[in-house]
Amino acid sequence: MHVGYVLKKFPRLSETFILNEILELERQGTEVTVFSLNRPDDGVFHAALAQLRRPVIYLPSRKPEAWLQTLRQELPALRSAAAPLFREFEDLLTAGRPDVWSVLGWGIDLACLARQRGIQHFHAHFATVSAYVARTAHALTGIPFSVTCHAKDIYREGIVPAQFQSLLADSAFVVTVCEANRQWIRSRLAGESGLDVRVLYNGVDTKLFRPEPARAPSEPTLLSVGRLVEKKGFKLLIDALALLADAGLRPRCRLVGDGEDRAKLIAHAAARGVTHLEFMGMRTHGEVRTLMTESTLMVLPCIIGEDGNRDALPTVLLEALASGLPAVSTPIGGIEEIIDHERTGLLVAPGDAMALAAAIARVLRNPDLAVSFARAGRIAAEKRFDLQTNVATLAGWQAAAGAGSRQRARETVA
Repeated sequence: MHVGYVLKKFPRLSETFILNEILELERQGTEVTVFSLNRPDDGVFHAALAQLRRPVIYLPSRKPEAWLQTLRQELPALRSAAAPLFREFEDLLTAGRPDVWSVLGWGIDLACLARQRGIQHFHAHFATVSAYVARTAHALTGIPFSVTCHAKDIYREGIVPAQFQSLLADSAFVVTVCEANRQWIRSRLAGESGLDVRVLYNGVDTKLFRPEPARAPSEPTLLSVGRLVEKKGFKLLIDALALLADAGLRPRCRLVGDGEDRAKLIAHAAARGVTHLEFMGMRTHGEVRTLMTESTLMVLPCIIGEDGNRDALPTVLLEALASGLPAVSTPIGGIEEIIDHERTGLLVAPGDAMALAAAIARVLRNPDLAVSFARAGRIAAEKRFDLQTNVATLAGWQAAAGAGSRQRARETVA
């Protein structure tokens, strides 16, 4: 099976789950070629990127005269797919996409490259531009496609149900990363469309992320990891640290990540007198894993942003569970499916800094509770979030879709 992954930008440090998924597919025997619409701009990359067996293909941007040559070369294929191609064009116009020509161009390029490389299935992450490009290539080639929906592509304000349904109507199946997402899609977006929406948790490498037998930080140490954006709730973390300091508890806190709210958060920490919070910037996967072994507690106080965006299944919480690191978070999206309150960690009301501070203090002051959470969390990671097991399920779905497409093609010829 040869699957073409269609991504807006690859690699991205904040989307480790995609790289992990691709590498595990390769380990299990699936051939994968990554097609990226844009080049990366993070500047920091995971070492595991070097394990990809095929080079990433970046779809080209062209000047008008170069497009003329390409379209002339592909004229027979375009003519044979005139009807579905026009439907793509019409749907992009209806959706009001200003990138209509880019999507169509990328779709044509992807179709050409897929035929040359023997791609049997397209898979896109996020129901955004990458899914539109995969759908366009599907319209031109008949190669089936599927899409994984995450968070910003389903929760953010401005998502139009009719456009969501139209985008995914021809997909072989739709994956989403937690049951909370599936219920949201069914109740808010899918309507009566009959979309085949399947839940598959992002997996964590439980061999790589595992409890270290002698983790003993010299001082209580909190760890929080994520993009510095509103929905992660880091402003609440700062408020909680200030409340803890007022109560005489000043654990060291490391905040890993970067983003648009960095300056605001630094200023807020200064205003609250929180000097024991270290802004560490971007870190690699390996560095985060090391930081987990040096920490006492993972804290991720997610909230719902003003635009409706929220987290669905934060990878860092999966990694914390697998590492035997207790966690405190909030019941947003699929987080309740990760953390079983009072068994594998603690959940507090979103936006409640006082409750967050109390939960942190409770774990720091009760080592036996922390150990209990760590043990139960590791068991949960092995049972529900193991990367090898979950990717094997995805590989089966992709193979079945490809086999079904080939069977339909044979029946059409017959």
